[in-house]
Amino acid sequence: IGVYDLAFHPNGDQLILAAGNAIQVFDTIDGKMINKLNAHKDNVHSVSYTRDGTFFASGSADKHVIIWTSELEGHLKYSHNDGIQCIAYNPVSYQLLSCAISDIGLWSPEHRIVAKRKVSSRVCSCSWTNDGQYFALGLFNGLVTIWTKNGDEKIKIDRPGGHPVFALAWNPSRNDHYDMLSVCDW
Repeated sequence: IGVYDLAFHPNGDQLILAAGNAIQVFDTIDGKMINKLNAHKDNVHSVSYTRDGTFFASGSADKHVIIWTSELEGHLKYSHNDGIQCIAYNPVSYQLLSCAISDIGLWSPEHRIVAKRKVSSRVCSCSWTNDGQYFALGLFNGLVTIWTKNGDEKIKIDRPGGHPVFALAWNPSRNDHYDMLSVCDW
C-alpha cells in the first residue's frame, strides 16, 4: 500500500496516514495503530489537521473530501468533479482548502457551503500563509498562483521551463515582516 501523505495532530500524540484508500491513525507514543478509517473508495492523496486538532480532513481520488472529528467520526463529506490532489486547513481558522484536478474548493463551518473556483491546470500542491490571508497553488503547467482566503486569484507567477510544481511551502516564521514562498519541481 502506498502512503501519499501524513500529518501529525498538533499536540503530537497522533499521526494520520493517507494509505491506499484508507486513513490509518497511529499513537505516536507506542507506534500502535489506533484505527483504520475506510470511508474512501479510491486512493487518499492528502490529509490535514485543523490548528487545534479538533478536526482533520482527507481528500481522495474518489473525488470526495471527508472532514473527521477528533473522535475519528465522519463529520461532513463533499465532492468535486475530479479527484482530490491536495488539501490544507487555514492555520488561523477552520477554513479548508481542497484542490482537485480542475477546481479548488473553500469550505468553512461559518458558511456551510463549498465555494468552488476553476483553475487553469491540475493542482499539484497548496499552502497557506501563516496569517491565513493567502494561499498558494502549485500547478502541473508550472504556474504558481496566489489567492486570497476568499477565493480571489491575485498573482500568477510564470516560471521558466514550465515544470510541474509538486511542492511549495511558506516560511513558517511568524516574526518575519514578509512572506517567503519556496517552490519545488523536478
